[in-house]
Amino acid sequence: MRLTQLSEAFIRNAAYERRFLAKNSWDFAMVVWIPLATVLLIWWIFSQTQITNLPIGVIDQDNSPVANTAVRYLEASPDITVRQLYRSPAAAEAAILQRDIYAVVIIPEDFSRNILSSKPAPLILQVNAQYGTHSGIIQKSVQSVAATLSAGVEIQRLVKQGMAPSQAAIAYSPISIQRISLFNAATDYQQFLASTVIPALLHILAM
Repeated sequence: MRLTQLSEAFIRNAAYERRFLAKNSWDFAMVVWIPLATVLLIWWIFSQTQITNLPIGVIDQDNSPVANTAVRYLEASPDITVRQLYRSPAAAEAAILQRDIYAVVIIPEDFSRNILSSKPAPLILQVNAQYGTHSGIIQKSVQSVAATLSAGVEIQRLVKQGMAPSQAAIAYSPISIQRISLFNAATDYQQFLASTVIPALLHILAM
């Protein structure tokens, strides 16, 4: 009997709320459309699990085949993309201030000559550290490109000395890392955000 009374009361209240929302479009939007739009907006914001194609600039002062290879490696990196080749540091600085790019890689004019002379040949990275996440991703990507390019140069040097390419690759990097993900193998943080962000947003809207 008690359960039947509760069911009848729930049905009467639901019918009243339906009639009320049908007559008041703003209340209907607050209850249905705005929460739905908020959930879809949060889903769209976090739909991309990783930041990719961060725009950077390049100043190539060397214009050598090795420098062109470095530019191609930078463009091939999934996390960054070469937006434009700049002729002067002033133009690159203006692009950074206008937020067209987040960093600029400078290839010095003696880059290839130092490599052929077995001297240090650094790539100069100037990054806008105001954006911490973008800065860290760009630094990691440029460092990976520099390591890959350095490995290729060293392997070519060993091959020219008469070593087989396979032996040269092993000699340059005898220790490698085998990555095995034990937890959160999908590396997707959406499932962790959904369990906390969406209920919090719905609670705020309800209040």
